[in-house]
Amino acid sequence: MFKHRVGELAKRPHIVAAEASITQAADLMAREGISCLAAVSGAKVVGFLTENNIVRHFDVDMDLDASIREFLTKPEGAVAKDLPVSEAVKLLLERAARHLPVVDFSGSLLGLVTEKELVDALAVDFMVEDALCSDLMHHDPVTLPADRTVREALTLMREKNADCVMAVDAGKPAGILSERDVLSRVLGYPERLAAPVTRYMTTPVISVPTTAVIYKVILFMRQKGVRRVAVIHEDGRLAGLLSQRDLLRYARRIGL
Repeated sequence: MFKHRVGELAKRPHIVAAEASITQAADLMAREGISCLAAVSGAKVVGFLTENNIVRHFDVDMDLDASIREFLTKPEGAVAKDLPVSEAVKLLLERAARHLPVVDFSGSLLGLVTEKELVDALAVDFMVEDALCSDLMHHDPVTLPADRTVREALTLMREKNADCVMAVDAGKPAGILSERDVLSRVLGYPERLAAPVTRYMTTPVISVPTTAVIYKVILFMRQKGVRRVAVIHEDGRLAGLLSQRDLLRYARRIGL
């Protein structure tokens, strides 16, 4: 269990110049389907830019030609490549972070470890667990009626510190608006903030039943390339939301 070290899981980050514009960085993240960039000045990593860094500040008056420097997360809290995965999970949860920078023994950046890599690393350990989605899911996910606007969805995401919001219609999931959707479909088009959230959300919703076994859900999420799934009752009503972070919290709780 947790036999891996983070150095084995770290992925080389995509690089962007620290003086790049918000538009340039957002376009790169959307094009590559990634949630974090390493910002460099010369040969030095000066910070990291995440989807959340941009989305939480996005509004109609945002200067998209401005440098990303003011939005960067400082390159602090790097972990050594021989750190056990169990400790990496603990740190990620304690910091409420989505990425951990990993360095070699000389202090040079090797790459980033995300929630996805950590969940994949412990997937085999979940095979011996009989937990169901209903045991791990958020029972009160961030939702709003499907007829509300993108601006209302963004406001709710900020208030709840959420990376997505679920649009519901008659209690059933109609779609999800995530930070990635905002970057790829709304950023740069301020008029879209007034549009119905249904116009730019991701549909159909990837969902699993409340009775799904966690190990199979992990494989399903990997197959679909998603970070979260809606959990639904037999009649299609929304029961909750299960994310990679929920899986890590559970792994930490039971000492996998």
